[in-house]
Amino acid sequence: MTPSQARDPRTPTNDALSAGGPLLDTDAATLPPPPDRRLRPRNVAAAALRDPMARRAIWLTLPFGVQQMLRLLTNIVLARLLAPEMFGVMVLINTFRTGTELLSDLGIGQSVVRSPHAHDQTFLDTAFTVQFLRGVALMVLALLAAVPLSRAYGNPDLAPIVAVVGVTFIFTGLQSPDIFVMQRDMRVGQRGVYDMACTVLQSAITIGLAWWWGNVWALVWGLFFSSLVSTVLTYCFAPFRLPRLTWHPEYSSEIFHFGKWVFLSTAIYFAAMSTDKIYFSAVLPLALVGVYGVSRTFSDMLNALAQRFGSFLVFPKIVELRHKRGEVSATFQRKRRLALAAIGVALAVSLAVSDRLILFLYDKRYHEAAFMLPVLLASAWFAVLGAFGEATLFGLDKPRASAAGNVAKFAILIVGLPLFVPHYGVFAGLIVLMFGEIGRWLALALALRAESLASVRDDVAITVGIAVLAVALKFALGAVGLVPTFQQWWALGAAVHG
Repeated sequence: MTPSQARDPRTPTNDALSAGGPLLDTDAATLPPPPDRRLRPRNVAAAALRDPMARRAIWLTLPFGVQQMLRLLTNIVLARLLAPEMFGVMVLINTFRTGTELLSDLGIGQSVVRSPHAHDQTFLDTAFTVQFLRGVALMVLALLAAVPLSRAYGNPDLAPIVAVVGVTFIFTGLQSPDIFVMQRDMRVGQRGVYDMACTVLQSAITIGLAWWWGNVWALVWGLFFSSLVSTVLTYCFAPFRLPRLTWHPEYSSEIFHFGKWVFLSTAIYFAAMSTDKIYFSAVLPLALVGVYGVSRTFSDMLNALAQRFGSFLVFPKIVELRHKRGEVSATFQRKRRLALAAIGVALAVSLAVSDRLILFLYDKRYHEAAFMLPVLLASAWFAVLGAFGEATLFGLDKPRASAAGNVAKFAILIVGLPLFVPHYGVFAGLIVLMFGEIGRWLALALALRAESLASVRDDVAITVGIAVLAVALKFALGAVGLVPTFQQWWALGAAVHG
């Protein structure tokens, strides 16, 4: 039996094939040798499609690509219809909304994915009850914080915006817990349909409102109605069931026991992931914050893909195999290297051409984003490494290691941004962001190495390969005028680096 057959019990051996077929009297030496099909691309592709993990990866990647294309087109259309200052306001509002959710995250979804009671209706109803009560509390908190927040930023227009956005917390609290069971069962096809439907409707609603109103309220009410639609769609997948308000002491204790570490980790995660937006919103003109938000829209796509793979493939798979860690360690590391290498090639191409993409898609009001985006993409690579590591550690019931990574990033940002940005400009802030992601990755990589599920050497080798490929592509494409040269790229950021 070959090693590949030993790994897959469904692959028949030669003995099994002989035993199952007719006996042959012909001398084997006179028979022509069997054709070697192993190297044919068609057979390689067919074998990949027979792998459940490969099929799930395709179902994750294709809908994600469609979603990101729709979001990109939506962003371009909105940039034509609205001024950069409006995007700057929404950067602040979305940071507040995301922060409020993360600072109160009890790990309800993760608890459902990891729990052996995930298919128990009483457990799901208890999880729904905790989620609903949290949503009500967050809505009340947002309504109370609306006026103080507007005064803190010296912008009275923020108060009604925060109040409207605060109501969306109750929508999140009413989502069906079956959306988490879908993740646990790795029904990525259904999840892909759900996410695509949400994106299509969100884009249509927001663009329609922006065309009709032409002001920041189009983005606000677009967010409001999109959140409502997303909640309704969680009930559109079989089996349909309306959850009930239920409180089971044992199950609630299980959720809160795991959730306390998720709460700590996500609270620090928010501090680490949003410090730049909060700081830039306070010290930079809203127009420049809006341009920064546009560039973050692109760079966050890469991190979102990594988080999607982590949440829907790595996390549930590690939960399933965590008691067989020694047996699957080598296989897991190999597949991890392949996944990261594939993402890395796409990143290298993006680094080389992203400035040209911004210049082509956006008018002059947003051209500083062409300078920011390559730097943010470089930072996003380390965020990708961190996303894979974090999902693995959550699957191993080790959220404390994830919290340590976010502490490292937050410490670098909270010291570096106010220290360097006032003296050296926004470009220095972008470099601080990169070092923050590197600090987070190193903390997670060391934790994974202790579990024999990752290698710092592998990550460094892939990173160096990406850098070499990106620089080579930039020089080659710049030499023939397809993209800006390094000198032209630097000139694009005159308002950013002075």
